[in-house]
Amino acid sequence: MNWRALIFFGIILLALSGYSAKAQTFGKFERVQLDTNYVEAFKDELTVRAYVSRKQNGYNLSSRLFSPWLKYKTNDNLLLGLGYTYSFLTLNLAVKMPFINQDDDQYGESKYFDMQAHSIFRSYIVDLYLQWNKGYYVSNPEDLVPNWATASPFPQRGDLRTHILGLNVQYLFNSSRYSYKASFLQNEFQKRSAGSPIVGIEAYWMLGMADTVLVGGYIPPSGFLEDTPFNQVDIMNVGVNGGYAYTFVSREKLFLSLSTVFGISGGYNQVHHTASSVTSSMGISAGFTNSTRISFGFNSKRYYVGLSYIYFTMTNLSPGYGNWFGYNTGNIRFNVVRRFQLKRPIKILRPDLWILH
Repeated sequence: MNWRALIFFGIILLALSGYSAKAQTFGKFERVQLDTNYVEAFKDELTVRAYVSRKQNGYNLSSRLFSPWLKYKTNDNLLLGLGYTYSFLTLNLAVKMPFINQDDDQYGESKYFDMQAHSIFRSYIVDLYLQWNKGYYVSNPEDLVPNWATASPFPQRGDLRTHILGLNVQYLFNSSRYSYKASFLQNEFQKRSAGSPIVGIEAYWMLGMADTVLVGGYIPPSGFLEDTPFNQVDIMNVGVNGGYAYTFVSREKLFLSLSTVFGISGGYNQVHHTASSVTSSMGISAGFTNSTRISFGFNSKRYYVGLSYIYFTMTNLSPGYGNWFGYNTGNIRFNVVRRFQLKRPIKILRPDLWILH
């Protein structure tokens, strides 16, 4: 394990210890009394879901903040899945839908390993990202290449791969009346409109690399990184974030949930060309993140039907050049959910019996 990995895992441990310390500091608030006029919890019920989802991943190079110049995207697939939630445990399993994802000639083939754990407790949200993606295509060739033929297949980069490891821990101030679980895990029921401020800490590591230069030779010179060749970008960040979440409820069953959190961070950034062993940019830089969740649909004591969207983006400044590198991932999902009453609780899956509730 190299020194960069050791540093990053040290950051993760610090973040976890910070979470532990925060849990102790706010311990008396974490043992909140749920306001049943606003939220109903189904701790002893098994929540089963069928869903259709589409995940997306993007990797961007930008001359200016929030203005991507070169946009890479994976060839995303439509997935069919089944899953369940019982107390704090959620498990989902999805497969590609047959006869639908037949566009590799146009966009290329993408391979991925994607493990996203979104653990939502009463007052805390813990997001863990572990992603590996290989195979991207240029989604905006008409902005880069003069007289680009729109009917042509998109430029494909089967050698481009990204690795993401991240941890995000957030605290909800109004967890007695506001439920994240109702909209995104479907094992609670938001009866009335309510919201909550959110604060948190985050740590991320991102590696983007290809066998050849990231800016292909068919793209005219643009001045990005002063047109210095590179094929590897290594970023490590630690930061803080804050935002707000709110769920609008109509007639106790129709809902619209909105949440957005913005973060600011600092960390280490390195841009490298492996063939020539030249590092063109290295040092401490600033970064920004955004995490947005949207969900709407129908929710009752037994059934849930809804559409949800979770989106995360991180953007980092390249030291010495004023250019930006960005990564984003999102998941849109349509859920049909049924809750089942169990005859007796499974104690090992009841976190309120052995951890802070």
